[in-house]
Amino acid sequence: MRILLAALAVVVSAPNVAKLVLTPSQVGKGYVRVERRDGAGVTNTVTLNLCGVAGYPSEKLRTARRQFDYLKRGSVLGLSNEVVRYTPGGAKQAMREVRRHALHCPTTPIPTGQAGLPPLRFRITQVKDANLLKGYLALRIRVTGTVKGKRVDQTSYAVYQRVGDVLSGTYSFGPNTPAQRRFALRAAEQSALNLRRGGQPSGPIA
Repeated sequence: MRILLAALAVVVSAPNVAKLVLTPSQVGKGYVRVERRDGAGVTNTVTLNLCGVAGYPSEKLRTARRQFDYLKRGSVLGLSNEVVRYTPGGAKQAMREVRRHALHCPTTPIPTGQAGLPPLRFRITQVKDANLLKGYLALRIRVTGTVKGKRVDQTSYAVYQRVGDVLSGTYSFGPNTPAQRRFALRAAEQSALNLRRGGQPSGPIA
């Protein structure tokens, strides 16, 4: 009986990832939340693909996942927020893996893992924000290369944070301007609040 009650307690206390994703108002005035075709579940979906999809064993440790895009009519800035629950220790492992990829991404073009895209070059720079969770990883990502004969030069931001066994990834897209950086970090700060309120840490945050 004690074992059964303990198991039920774990199920009841497990954070609901759907309740931890950003609301449109947290992203900005006028933004709407858009369903993604790959926005739910851990089967045939990818969470970590920074600097290619290889080298992320933590992908197999995911147990629940929810992701939405956020768009605003007339705005060139967009966002995506992904919240993932892992088996015990999995989120911490995921943070280690993505940090390692960010620090050691090759300077030569690498496969992206996305169908139809050739190898591209990634230049990754860390960004600071004191309002994010301890142990966060905030990145400016510049991707360059040639796709179907056209030159590609895109800059985006990705912010990874965790509380216990829950990880949030906040990803921006839009023109390479200071406004995109502010937009991405403000959303990540709101995601930090969501994690603090509902992440229910099962271990050290750091």
